[in-house]
Amino acid sequence: MHQPPPGLERLADLFLYEEGGLVVVDKPAGIPSTGLSLDDPRCLQFWLMRHFGGMVWAVHQLDADTSGVNVFARAKALVAAMKTRMAAATGVKRYFAVCHGAPDFDEKEIDAPIGFLDAEETRLGVTPSGKSARSLVTVLERSGAFAALSVRIFTGRTHQIRIHLAHAGHPLVGEARYRAPPCVLLRRQALHATAMRFADGLEPAAFVAPLPADLRELLVRLGFSRAAAAAW
Repeated sequence: MHQPPPGLERLADLFLYEEGGLVVVDKPAGIPSTGLSLDDPRCLQFWLMRHFGGMVWAVHQLDADTSGVNVFARAKALVAAMKTRMAAATGVKRYFAVCHGAPDFDEKEIDAPIGFLDAEETRLGVTPSGKSARSLVTVLERSGAFAALSVRIFTGRTHQIRIHLAHAGHPLVGEARYRAPPCVLLRRQALHATAMRFADGLEPAAFVAPLPADLRELLVRLGFSRAAAAAW
C-alpha cells in the first residue's frame, strides 16, 4: 500500500479552498502537481484522487520544487472555466521569489520568448523562436547580494520565472538548472505561488498561500528583515 510522500501526510490541512468541485491546495515543495500517469503515487493529483475517491483534474501545474497555490477540479467542466478566469486580464497570478544579486531596478517587465534551445528539446531558455512570455518583477527588499521579489506572470510557460530571472542576471536562490554553478543555498528553488486573484465579480475571488517555513528561514539567514520574513 502506498504511503503519502513527505508533506502530504495530512492532505486536507493543505486545502485553501474546497467547494463546488473546486479544490485549491497549498502544494508543498518536493512533489509534482501531476505524474507520469494517474497511478503515479509520487504526485499530488494521485493523492487528491485517493482522498476524494474519484477523478481529479489539474487546472494548472507547478514545478515539483515550487510551492504554493495549485488549483484542481473534481468536475471536468470546471477545468476550462478556471483556465479562462486565470488567462483573463482580470486574473492575477503572483509569486514570491528570492534571487541572487541586487537588481538595479525597483520594477521591471521581462518580455522574452521561451522555447527549446536544442533539437532534442531538452534545454529551455530565452530564444527568438520561442513562445511569448511576460513577467513583471517587483523588488520587495534587498539584502547584500540577494533580493526578495514579487513576480506577476501574464503567461504560463514552463519554468517561466526561473528562466526570465536567470536571463535578467538574477537566478533564483536554490536554482540548479538555470545557474552555473548550481546554487546550493537551498534544497529547492526559492519560488512560491503566493496568490491568485480575480477581479471578474465571480466567486471565489482569491486564493492565498502563506510563505512556507523554509523560505521564511532562508530570508532570516540571508539577512532580510524579520518583519518582512513574517509578513511575506
